Amino acid sequence: MTQEKIATYFEALTTSTQALAQDADISMIDALIEVLEDIHAGNIQHELDMPTAETTDKIQNLITDFDWQHMTQADLRKVLQLVILKANRDDKTPTNYQLTPDGIGYLLADFLSQTANLSDGDTIIDITVGTGNLLNTINDVLIMNNVKIKRIGIDNDDTQLALASAVDELLNQGTTEFYQEDVISTKDVPKSKAVIADLPVGYYPIQPGDDYDTRATEGRSFVHHLLIEKSLEFVTEDGWVYLIVPANILNGDNAKNLLKLVANKAQLKAFLQLPNEFFKDQRAAKAILVLQKKDVGTKTEVLMGQYPTLKDIAALKKFLQEIAAWVKLDKEQDSI
Repeated sequence: MTQEKIATYFEALTTSTQALAQDADISMIDALIEVLEDIHAGNIQHELDMPTAETTDKIQNLITDFDWQHMTQADLRKVLQLVILKANRDDKTPTNYQLTPDGIGYLLADFLSQTANLSDGDTIIDITVGTGNLLNTINDVLIMNNVKIKRIGIDNDDTQLALASAVDELLNQGTTEFYQEDVISTKDVPKSKAVIADLPVGYYPIQPGDDYDTRATEGRSFVHHLLIEKSLEFVTEDGWVYLIVPANILNGDNAKNLLKLVANKAQLKAFLQLPNEFFKDQRAAKAILVLQKKDVGTKTEVLMGQYPTLKDIAALKKFLQEIAAWVKLDKEQDSI
């Protein structure tokens, strides 16, 4: 699909969403959910005389013209992603609720596809799925590698899940399973070969159970530390965990409980800092943290490093070759 066509669809979706948001006096995200549901159903929901006749015409024209059923998954996801980004900006959505950019998603997906040893029918769980962009990015890469997975997304925010579900109906025919749960307190834990998450950063509002190694002894506990620990419960014995975390998470006083967790319950496989150019404020820089359960396979040297700027093709190619060499060594030692 041409960039011009993508821009046309983006404009039509945005205009319809803005009109509905103004009509019904609702957020852009809530309006976008309704518009996407209308597109999938092929007809327009009316409630309390909303939307108006003018907005109804806009959405009806969109339903007629938006040929989503014949678009490639990559093109459709690109259009939907742009509209969600626009809606987030208009709503001034907090950082923890914004979608994971493709640049980050593709780097994580590349490492996951090399290491997770996924086969058709295996499951990936995103324990902080949000709008589903990270899960869908990884799904795209695996499809390109001829691997068809089952997908589960968990989140505690009903609006985020509603948007993820509306997007999934168009992208994946509604085949992803979504659950609204507080992951940290849930006892109903499905298992998967790979667990992923772009972790929210901040404090957990209540005191977690005593069984958490990463709980604070005084004051509130970090939600991202607790989620790292909880992620290990969702993975099979031979599975892998891939988490997007603050780049400084292994440093400083706050890292003590996390390092205790790695010593007692997990095996640190890799810690790869993302390119600096991805972050306007380096205090918000992030990394990919990769774990397995303790005593799984043969321990290899932890893969640590930082992705170079994507503009330096030679440096990036060299770094990816180093990753591939580490993956090869890890698999060889695991087979001994």
